[in-house]
Amino acid sequence: MARIVKTKKTRKAFQLQNFALMLMLFSSALYLASSLFLRSYNNRLSTQKQSIENQIAVLEQQNKSAEVEIAKLSSADRIDEIASANGMTVNQDNIIMITDKSSDNGD
Repeated sequence: MARIVKTKKTRKAFQLQNFALMLMLFSSALYLASSLFLRSYNNRLSTQKQSIENQIAVLEQQNKSAEVEIAKLSSADRIDEIASANGMTVNQDNIIMITDKSSDNGD
């Protein structure tokens, strides 16, 4: 009868070792799968980041060129040329200087 008890303990220990081995194999496979997934996800995010940075650079360049064009189109010389081409002249009597009264008092 003592032998039967001993074999039951051996079976339980063997089952526990099998469970521990399967758990270790499963967790190792899960670790490998998750690391591969995270690596590919990281690469995809990096690619998206580079794409967005390129778009930002293009838009900044477009903004700079638009600012240059605005400065060129709003220059006083260009406005005077268009006005004189349309028969307009500057009447010095109609020019009013607006000043800040607080700056006149020295404040």
